[in-house]
Amino acid sequence: MDSKIDFPCSYPIKVIGVSNKVSRDSVYRISRLHFKGIRLDDIQPQYSKKGNYVSFRLNVIAEGEEQLKAFHRTMMELDGIKMVL
Repeated sequence: MDSKIDFPCSYPIKVIGVSNKVSRDSVYRISRLHFKGIRLDDIQPQYSKKGNYVSFRLNVIAEGEEQLKAFHRTMMELDGIKMVL
């Protein structure tokens, strides 16, 4: 089945995790393995009302579906990550 997305493209990602287990630096470290040119400033944290969870928004240049799947797999291996959207 052909992808419905034309790669390469700008692709928004949201990573959600437990705030005392996941840091911006850890999300950045993994993101650098998969996406060229990503900077720490490209990753914006937002904390839940009670501060128990944090979501990180990042916009990457995706080269293909396999790259996105590999990023998802690697990120989900990080302790404290709940979702990658």
